[in-house]
Amino acid sequence: MVEISWDERVAVLVMKGASPWNVIDRAMLEQLGAAFREVVAQDARAIVLTGAGRVFSAGGDVHLFHALAQQGEDVLSSTIGALMEELGNPITRFIAESPVPVISAVNGPCAGGALGYALAADIVLCARSAYFLVPQVTQLGVVPDFGINWVIARALGRPRALGMALLGDRISGEQAESWGLAWRCLDDTELMPQALAIAKKLAMLPTEAVIGCRRLVDGAGQVSMNQMLAAEREAQRDLVRSTFFRDACARFATK
Repeated sequence: MVEISWDERVAVLVMKGASPWNVIDRAMLEQLGAAFREVVAQDARAIVLTGAGRVFSAGGDVHLFHALAQQGEDVLSSTIGALMEELGNPITRFIAESPVPVISAVNGPCAGGALGYALAADIVLCARSAYFLVPQVTQLGVVPDFGINWVIARALGRPRALGMALLGDRISGEQAESWGLAWRCLDDTELMPQALAIAKKLAMLPTEAVIGCRRLVDGAGQVSMNQMLAAEREAQRDLVRSTFFRDACARFATK
């Protein structure tokens, strides 16, 4: 299940699975997608995603995969493909394109598809007890999914991205910060207070500027410098029309 709570206009989504590992099964996918849509519809200004207990999530439901395999490879293949296309991938897209900032608070082990959700957020925070693991290639003989390849290749570059995916080593919270996978690695007791503090800070920002900045950063690797300068110019032409910008200029002018 996914628990929703509120701290002012910050929505906190907690993945709480049937087991302590917060496995992403069909029910979790359905509820997580619905929870994101619900809190945005209720005018959340920022969202924090985390896991219950001491685990963010161990990723996909291998027990389900095993049960499907007993029904034949065609059933297994088609069902997993449908789960990804209809439920799993739309969540990654929602996080990456969310109309409000998303902060992932990785409170413990984060593995498999859950890594795609955590790293798609605008700000990634992790506890010192957390680790990041891509087990798909080494343990299951499949490829990383839910957007993992896109995110780690951009964040780490080809050598580290392939090393992480093909070797399946655990990446500690401290290493994740030093590599650029996470913004901050924090003491466990500080993770949620800091996540909420950052979420409230982002909630005060003009949404259009946050979305515009995200789009420019995400597209930076696909355009030339001249194209980026043009994109920045066009974004700026729209954003300077905002009341937020005019009020900010007025405050600076009076100092």
